[in-house]
Amino acid sequence: MKISKIWILCLIILVNSCNGQNKDNSDKKIEKNKIVEKFDQDIYKKTNYGFDSYTKEDGTIISMIDFDSLTGGVQRETLGKPSFLTTYKEFYANGNIKKKETFVGERTKIGISEYYDEEGNVEKVDENKKFGKIKPEEALKFLENKKIVNRSTGAGRLDKDGRPTFEIEFDEKNKNYLITIIEGKPNTGPFDGMGEPLAFLPILYKMDGETGKVEEIK
Repeated sequence: MKISKIWILCLIILVNSCNGQNKDNSDKKIEKNKIVEKFDQDIYKKTNYGFDSYTKEDGTIISMIDFDSLTGGVQRETLGKPSFLTTYKEFYANGNIKKKETFVGERTKIGISEYYDEEGNVEKVDENKKFGKIKPEEALKFLENKKIVNRSTGAGRLDKDGRPTFEIEFDEKNKNYLITIIEGKPNTGPFDGMGEPLAFLPILYKMDGETGKVEEIK
């Protein structure tokens, strides 16, 4: 009889111990999820559910945002002046962030890209390792010398209609920057009668990612 009581007591202790371990693990998981970025439904509402843009107090412009409870969401942020960076985010259907990437010139990833699973575990990629001696800032300096942008004020990044005035694309294989001035020169070509002709045409430059040498691509 005494042996049975001892076994019962041991069983109670074991069950309580397991329950305590489960509670600790659950708390750790919840605590972990508290620091994972979530899709901001309040901002989504402020954009009229993606139909309008929204400017935060720090000047960051939410220019694209959408969310679906089955497929998840996306969000693009144009960082406030004088920054020339854009942040692109994707979210899981549970609202947790899926990935976060930062771009200069809309196409070239810089800084640290972050890729999450649904529980918030993150894999980080250092995008800056792909560049040679010449960093993306040199491409912005070139555009400033061409009077397209002002790096001190952030002016010139967008035109009066809110569209980008330039594009920077890094060719990782050849270590070159492809720099496009979107309205680079007046369109003086003959009108072909098809639609409304563009007032300006782009100018494309190639900057060597090791030497900084620039040449126009005709």
